[in-house]
Amino acid sequence: MADSLATLQQRWADHVRDPSMPAPDGIDARRLAVYRRLCIDSLDSLLAGSLPRLQAQLGGARWRSLVEHYYAHHVCHTPLFPQIASEFAAWLAMQDALALPTWAAELAHYDSTQQSLHIETRAAGRSLHRVPVDSDVLAVSPLVRVLGYQWPVHEDPMLGNAPPTMPTLLLLRRPGDFSLRVEELSPLAYALLLAFGDGGNRVDEALRALADAHGVATDELHAVASPLLGELYAAGVLVVPNDC
Repeated sequence: MADSLATLQQRWADHVRDPSMPAPDGIDARRLAVYRRLCIDSLDSLLAGSLPRLQAQLGGARWRSLVEHYYAHHVCHTPLFPQIASEFAAWLAMQDALALPTWAAELAHYDSTQQSLHIETRAAGRSLHRVPVDSDVLAVSPLVRVLGYQWPVHEDPMLGNAPPTMPTLLLLRRPGDFSLRVEELSPLAYALLLAFGDGGNRVDEALRALADAHGVATDELHAVASPLLGELYAAGVLVVPNDC
């Protein structure tokens, strides 16, 4: 009995993704190889354009092998080209079995975060036009990313034999001119921004939660954090959520 059209299409797709899978009968293997190469070249070009530093750090051969493995084994969930790099980075973070440098997943995440922030369409959030008080609700601006890594992914050259003893804490933001700016954060600034989060929090509640988490008095933390809070607010890093 002849295979159904759906079965033939599935066998064709499986073989194009992974040539170790049997191809449908009666199709020239050379034509399938050409088609497969065109598909992988397109994916390679798309990912390399979004993750240029990862491609450069891995080198041509290792990069191509990684792209081919991804193409063969991952079923992409997004149909949108600008989101494929982020999905690739999330997939890479789960691939413990791949013989990749330990910094690869973090660098992929950093590169893809830069791309997603560059094309972010949401508004930056609203300013208060005054110094925030304890009852005000603030949130991290949609045009800001608060990032924490083991490796200094923002530096060139980045690589070493082992990650630094201190984590890399970064603030990535897009000002009004659509450029991308990266700044290193102190541990206090990093923790403070995480306490507010993307959804927002009251100033007093954020400081109380942060104080409880680190076993310090809220009043002491408030005295230390208030000047920093003012700087983050003045810089547009912390804003009033649009739904408040």
